[in-house]
Amino acid sequence: MENDIVRKKLIFKGKVQFVGFRFQAKYLADTLGLTGYVENLDNGDVLMEVQGREQTIDDLIVCLHQRKPIRIDSIEQEYLSLREKEKEFRYMW
Repeated sequence: MENDIVRKKLIFKGKVQFVGFRFQAKYLADTLGLTGYVENLDNGDVLMEVQGREQTIDDLIVCLHQRKPIRIDSIEQEYLSLREKEKEFRYMW
């Protein structure tokens, strides 16, 4: 059902830069059929906007928690409006 689809802004805190986080996030999002983007922030956190089924987004987060040497200490989450024309998950620079 279309109304299962959500978009979330996630800010990951912890050891999330220089550990392959963005690569893993893109790989997992592509595998799970999610759209959005991921980018490093200047303060050492990682920002992700991700769109798809809420359970699938939760699965992505669980998988990221299991990847070494990534260490997620906390995640700030916020719901956003859907983006209808988005077709892929990408890196932002």
